[in-house]
Amino acid sequence: GNMRSIARINRDPPFSYNWVAARLEGFVLPRTDGVVCITNYTRQAVQELACRTWVLPNAVDAAFFDVQAAPDAGTPPVGLCVGTICGYKNQNDLIRALDPLAKENKFKLVFLGHVEQSAYGREFLQLVRERPWCEHTGFGNREQLKARLQAASFLALPTREDNCPMVVLEAMAAGVPVLASKVGGVPDLIESEKTGLFCDPERPESFREGVEKMLADREWAQQLAAAAKVEALRRFHPQVIGRKHLEIYRETL
Repeated sequence: GNMRSIARINRDPPFSYNWVAARLEGFVLPRTDGVVCITNYTRQAVQELACRTWVLPNAVDAAFFDVQAAPDAGTPPVGLCVGTICGYKNQNDLIRALDPLAKENKFKLVFLGHVEQSAYGREFLQLVRERPWCEHTGFGNREQLKARLQAASFLALPTREDNCPMVVLEAMAAGVPVLASKVGGVPDLIESEKTGLFCDPERPESFREGVEKMLADREWAQQLAAAAKVEALRRFHPQVIGRKHLEIYRETL
């Protein structure tokens, strides 16, 4: 991530991990011969410090392209939210925003990720305990994530700050419809209403509107996912990214 941005958004105190990482980032970048930026958001963040930049996204583990999302039509839809449970990932606002929708629709929201030891993390665990439609399964490895994506009806990413979130790329590769905050580098990854759907973390009701749209028109959501899978293969496959890295290395040499 862009550590200076994360430290600022979290208001991390002096000598905390993020505070130190942010200062290390500011010290190192001016001393490089260039920075490979995984999104244009990163390029904007580092261009005043770096002598030159290139934009090249992360590669997706090729195995995720072999996953074929196939949610069970005989059971309620399952949404997936993946990431460390912490303030800037914004899971608690997502849960509260979906409360009215959960009263009218049957669905399940599964959270994968380590819970930060903080007041935010404790609040998250309490919110999940109070809601039968929410489930937290803890940290998941790649095989577990693939299995979850295969059964998922949609992925939700309500983050307040993100650069090139791998789970968005992995969901696209697996053919899972994506609802993600229009922040940071995320707009570099999906195109609104063509390969994904955007929400606004400053408007938590937009989480509800997005999920409701995904659930109400499953055929449309699958069309988004199919287009996203084609786009992910074109842009994020390891062979594509590998070739472009080689071009950068040759240019530098």
